[in-house]
Amino acid sequence: MQPKPEYPRMQFRRTQSWVNLNGEWGFAFDPNRSALSSEKWKNDDFYDKTIIVPFAPETKLSGIADIDFHESVFYRKELAIPAEWAGKRIILHFGAVDYYAHIYIDDQKIFDHVGGSTSFEVDLTNFVTPGKTHILKLHAEDFLRTGKQGGGKQSFNYHSSGCSYTRITGIWQTVWIEAVAEAGLKNCKITTDIDNGTVTFVPSYYITPVNKKLEITIKGEETVKKTVECASGAAVTIKLDNPRLWSIVDPYLYDVELRMVDEAGAEYDYVESYFGMRKFDVRGNRFYLNNKPIYLRWVLDQGFYPDGVWTSPTDEALRHDIEMSMAVGFNGARLHQKVFEERFHYWADKLGYITSAEYPSWGCDWKLPEAQFNFMNEWRDCVERDFSHPSIVMWTPLNETVWVGSEASDVAAFDWGKHTDSYKNFVKQLGALTKALDPTRPWHDSSGYVHVDNTEIFSVHYYMPSPESLRDMIHPDKEDPSKFGVQDSKFVRTSYNGIPYFVDEWGGFKYVPKAVDVAGCGYNGINITSPEEFAKYIEDQAEVMRLDDGIAGHCYTQLTDVEQEQNGVYTYEREEKAPAAMLKAVLERKPDWSEF
Repeated sequence: MQPKPEYPRMQFRRTQSWVNLNGEWGFAFDPNRSALSSEKWKNDDFYDKTIIVPFAPETKLSGIADIDFHESVFYRKELAIPAEWAGKRIILHFGAVDYYAHIYIDDQKIFDHVGGSTSFEVDLTNFVTPGKTHILKLHAEDFLRTGKQGGGKQSFNYHSSGCSYTRITGIWQTVWIEAVAEAGLKNCKITTDIDNGTVTFVPSYYITPVNKKLEITIKGEETVKKTVECASGAAVTIKLDNPRLWSIVDPYLYDVELRMVDEAGAEYDYVESYFGMRKFDVRGNRFYLNNKPIYLRWVLDQGFYPDGVWTSPTDEALRHDIEMSMAVGFNGARLHQKVFEERFHYWADKLGYITSAEYPSWGCDWKLPEAQFNFMNEWRDCVERDFSHPSIVMWTPLNETVWVGSEASDVAAFDWGKHTDSYKNFVKQLGALTKALDPTRPWHDSSGYVHVDNTEIFSVHYYMPSPESLRDMIHPDKEDPSKFGVQDSKFVRTSYNGIPYFVDEWGGFKYVPKAVDVAGCGYNGINITSPEEFAKYIEDQAEVMRLDDGIAGHCYTQLTDVEQEQNGVYTYEREEKAPAAMLKAVLERKPDWSEF
């Protein structure tokens, strides 16, 4: 059975002309990084292993499960191009390759890509012939320990420890090819405006179409159609008379058909999509969904799997994680230190589950200009790929930036002020880029710790052993308990300025309901012994925040255990630790002011 056979890009579907390339590929480790100079990579017998794509070689599902550091690996695949694709543009897609990807057709290098978390495409039209079989090779390089790339929670040591886990290398999301009209659609950005009842489409094309029209048909409770001349980047705005809004209680999606036609009205290109009419913004110290205040009851989701690490074993597993979260009362998630597979966002759109889209920022050394450059470029691609998903309600590229410069060997001699200023300038540029790409969503510079003054959300991470200690962290001023605490690191003190105050990480309570082989960890040395005690710990601290009028929401750590970290609501194998109904009775509570 082919792994992950589903079309991976649900907001831009060409299901009538595509081939999924997941499955068996030839594979080889290159431990001495000599395969290129020796030209061994050109020999078929160099590929001495078989790997199951899209699973990384460190994973069990790949069939290899080698968890060592791998700086250089090679893939080989016979690529049969359908004869009926003659006259079409032929596009090769990679969901993600960690970290550098070099693409070869018949041993000719045709493309390079930088970035381990972003999707990319390769135009094969000039390098392949329909009706023939070619050899596709991919050389992936991964230099996790250089500080020049984001690695997220991938361990810098051989073994996993603390909150760092098994690494991945190479292909880790679906690979596919598809046929497209020569001047066909390349992308289409969708923006909704509930206040004016409009939806705006901004299409782009592979080349500027000549004598072609674009028909946009919106299908829902009302069907609306508009036809315009094809023009790349030209916005097309359509009015809906009685728009039905997308929300966490009614995740209604409109289907869309994008149809290009020639002068005779014949179909030239065809793409299917969807959108949700919704608005998410901040006002004062509150979050608003569709102009109504909403209290965020979130969970931290790291998106790790026992057998696939960063890659879900199946599409159903993506959906199941969301359903598990909703079953215990959460209405959304931080997608923590990882860019999730695009089909996760599709299921979040379908199920009404709001999220913060994030990035694996850990591992980047902010003092290195190359690290900042790589980060900025890849983050831009992340925002552009996932822009149109209604379930994504904020962008959060960084996490716990207390660690700015903290790897210095000589702490006393290190110029903290200089590097903090450099970091702040970088974050200001990152925020400006994000808001230019997407002015519709709140900008959340970093989850927890050091914030820069352009952030629209103030988040803190408070792992406390008791409700009293949590309350004291939130309000440390005994003389004026209305004042809120700030994140106070060794290097930077960040002031709170009245924007939404979001307890973005809390809890982390260790509970192991049955014997396990791995000695694990939680926070504050708490060892819980029963489901009832587990629920009570969560309830006591959740109530502190719910009853505090200044708290805009919270995010519990975490959805599942991950390897040695045993502080999930569920086990790593997705088994309940406490009855879902017991936890839901606690976690679905909201303040009186919240309308969701």
